Amino acid sequence: MATEQKRRKYRIHFSTTVEIEVDDAVIDAIDDEWRKTYFKLKTPTEIAEHIAYNMHINNCNLSDIDGFADRYDDEAAITDEGDWDIEGEVID
Repeated sequence: MATEQKRRKYRIHFSTTVEIEVDDAVIDAIDDEWRKTYFKLKTPTEIAEHIAYNMHINNCNLSDIDGFADRYDDEAAITDEGDWDIEGEVID
C-alpha cells in the first residue's frame, strides 16, 4: 500500500477543432429505427459531430462506432486535426 500523500484537485479544459468529411450515404442511412436502437441524432451536423468525436477523441474508425459497423471506414475521414488548447488550474 502506498504511503498517504496530499492530493490536489485540478480542473482541466480541453478544446480542439477538427474538420471531417462524411459521405451522404452515411447520413442518409440514419432513420427513426436506427435512432431507437442507437442515438437520437437528428441533424446531419449532429451525426457528423458524433462521428468526429469518436474518430478523433476515441481514435475509432467509422465501422468501430456503435451504429456504424455496417459502414466502410473510408466513408468518413478527419481532414484537419487542428491544434489542442489545454488549460488547467488547481481548484483545491
